[in-house]
Order: sequence, then structure tokens, then C-alpha cells
Amino acid sequence: MTLFELCRAIDMPQPVTERLSGMQRPACDDIVRRLCTADYPAAAQQLADRFGSEQHGLVVLAAMLEGALLAHRRYRECSIGDDIFFDTMRCFSRFVREYRRTYGEYGFDRWWWTGRQLSLRLFRLGALEYECAQGERGEEISVHIPSDADLGADSVQRSLRRADDFFARFEGGRYRLAPYVCSSWLLSPALRQLLGPQSRILRFQALFALVRTDEGDESYKQWLFGDTRLRPQDFPEDTSLQRSAKAFILAGGSIGEGFGVLRRHPSQIQ
Repeated sequence: MTLFELCRAIDMPQPVTERLSGMQRPACDDIVRRLCTADYPAAAQQLADRFGSEQHGLVVLAAMLEGALLAHRRYRECSIGDDIFFDTMRCFSRFVREYRRTYGEYGFDRWWWTGRQLSLRLFRLGALEYECAQGERGEEISVHIPSDADLGADSVQRSLRRADDFFARFEGGRYRLAPYVCSSWLLSPALRQLLGPQSRILRFQALFALVRTDEGDESYKQWLFGDTRLRPQDFPEDTSLQRSAKAFILAGGSIGEGFGVLRRHPSQIQ
């Protein structure tokens, strides 16, 4: 598979694909190789330090996608289907589009995150993403909610069942019985004041037993309003949740984030 074929398979915006196809590849083969290993945090930092300021991060993206081509071989060695591979690697296209929504042009700034996908630690399985992680009490599966996730009850249940099947086989079932945890602004108790009882977000939230909260976390700015740089008075008001959240924050409220554990292990879902 070529870089062009990968871009087409993961729905990379055509203007970005064209720029990547015509770009001279940076000489960083060792860094690219390390992106696909447990050393990915240091490799990603090194990549960003060397090329992060070039072409709004697209040089870094090109190197990351070279890493994805290496990761594809490991997927096949682990008998993981191309459907999961391409669904997982579509994170790159999603991040490029999110960059454009924030800054008005195509770019890439999630270099600190995508080593998880390249090193076979995080997988997109239906609506949600699942990361093999080491938590406070041992191995766990961290649930992530992509910005394009369908949080309808059926969609979430299908994803959880798919995850249960996947982790029963992945790495010899090492994570088969691991708890599923989630840290997200979507688990913030404050949202109960802003959303109606039929809200998909609240139904998703109810799947988790809340363990702790962090009222000072401001990640909601990116996922709800699209830009961490915005002051509350400048938050957009395009949706009912944006309007109610903006009024809530301007009145002194705090959204923050919550950390919870899935109440029922996916193996118990019928």
C-alpha cells in the first residue's frame, strides 16, 4: 500500500492528499519506526521538535502516515482486519478536519496522541475508541469518544460488544477481563443541569459509575466549542447545548470532566 492509497482509504481531504503526495519525505526513518513501538511518546516529541513548525504540521503528518503503513503490517501479523485498521487510522483525517474548523486551513497538531494508534494500543471499534492502558489498579481499557461518534444507545451497545469480542482475542486475551474506564467532559455531572433526560449524552454518561471529577479541566472547550483559545463570552451559540453551556459558565458554573468505570462489563451485554 502506498501513502496515496492509504490517504484515499481513510478519507483524507483531497487537498491534503495532494500536498502529502508531492511532499519531499523527511529523513526520519528511525523516528517513524519508533512511533510504532512503546517508545512512541519520545519519538513523537522528537518528530514535533524537528518538523512541527513546517506546513502547519503536515510534514509531521506525512511521517505519521508512513508509520501507519508500518503499523498495517503489524495489524496483519496480529490477524486484525483491514476494516479495523482503516477505521482506526481515520483519526488522522478527522484531526486534519478539526484543525481546519479551528484555524481555517488544513493542518495537523495531534502528534502527541496518534502514537497510540500506530503502536497498536488504541483501536476504533464502531462508534468508540478503546485504548489498552495501565491504570491505578492495573491493566484497563480506556474508552475514548471521537468527535464523530454516534452516541445512540444501539450504536454504543454494538461498539461495546465488538470491543468485548476484539479483546477476547487480542494479545491472547490479555485485556479480556480488564475494566473499561472513561475520562471525559461528557461524564461531567454539570451536564445534568444542561441537558434533558432523553439526551444521548446523559444516557451514555449513565453507563459509567462516576469515580471522581475535575472541575478545572477545560477540554470541553475543544469538543463543545471547537477552540481552546476562546473566552467564554466568545463561545459560539450554534446548538442548544452550546447556548446553555455558555450561559452556565458565564454565570459562574464549571463543566470540567468526570472519570468513571463502566457499570457492566461488555461481556455481560446481550
